[in-house]
Amino acid sequence: MNNRHQDNTTHLQIWQQNLNASKDAQIPLLNGLNADNWDILTLQEPYIKPVNNTIST
Repeated sequence: MNNRHQDNTTHLQIWQQNLNASKDAQIPLLNGLNADNWDILTLQEPYIKPVNNTIST
């Protein structure tokens, strides 16, 4: 009987940030993050333009 444990661990890379509704924080973050390094990106309190939509790149 083989009692060796096989490690099937999968790592999940998550970036979470509260932007405090700041355009100056949101734009560099979206332009600077390397999507290959993160599985999930969550943004709290994103900047909302006066016409009630967000900025994306």
